[in-house]
Amino acid sequence: MPSNYTEMEVYCKATECGIGDKLYCSTLIGDLQEAAERSSYALGYGTDFLKENKMCWIILKMRLHITELPGWHETFKIRTWASYLDKFYFGREFEIYSSDDRLIGYASSVWILADWETHRPVIANKRPELPPPVVQDPKLVFGEKCQKIIFPDRNDVAGQTEKPVIIKYADFNELDRNRHVNNSRYTAWAYDALFKCGYDVTRIEDLVINYNSEVKAGEKVELFISKTDDKVTVFGYKNIDTKVFAVEMTMRNA
Repeated sequence: MPSNYTEMEVYCKATECGIGDKLYCSTLIGDLQEAAERSSYALGYGTDFLKENKMCWIILKMRLHITELPGWHETFKIRTWASYLDKFYFGREFEIYSSDDRLIGYASSVWILADWETHRPVIANKRPELPPPVVQDPKLVFGEKCQKIIFPDRNDVAGQTEKPVIIKYADFNELDRNRHVNNSRYTAWAYDALFKCGYDVTRIEDLVINYNSEVKAGEKVELFISKTDDKVTVFGYKNIDTKVFAVEMTMRNA
């Protein structure tokens, strides 16, 4: 019988820290996904096994709340569990604990199992080569499932003439093992866009990210910012109007 959660310890290195010796948020998101992979492996859905069966995990959405980012030299802990299965949507929750065991953040995410080649969803219960899916704990850290961001067409954000805030390219160091931009980089790109526009990114306490399209080696992504009273959203587009990702961020009061 599997445990109702999986834990992973992470050491915070200097090369993963930025202003104030605090962990980059994009690195933290990568750590969360590493913990997810370890948990999936323990449940019989590890990356290597899925690849042998021509399947893969694809993350669709994540929400992260940060009370305090881990600091340089700190060893922090990530706790994660499979929270629900809705047809082909897999829910996964996370809690982040400091070295002195304080809860300093939590996250919710939605994934699909997909065909390796087509990336079309796979219904796990209909694939006999897969073990029965397991829900470890139905607890949702936000009390609700991760939400979808309204993603407007490029012209609705930028009009006909507005230039992007920043342009990013799928260069070598942005790519993952599948020669696509690692999705944690989208958060880094969103932070870069806000930083370039003078925002204090150290005040970001809550973010929701939706992943719409993959970015392959050599492709260009243009980023635009949209602001409301209490939220700032970064939208990324490639090939003029293909929606890549959206990151909606909330700042804590100064």
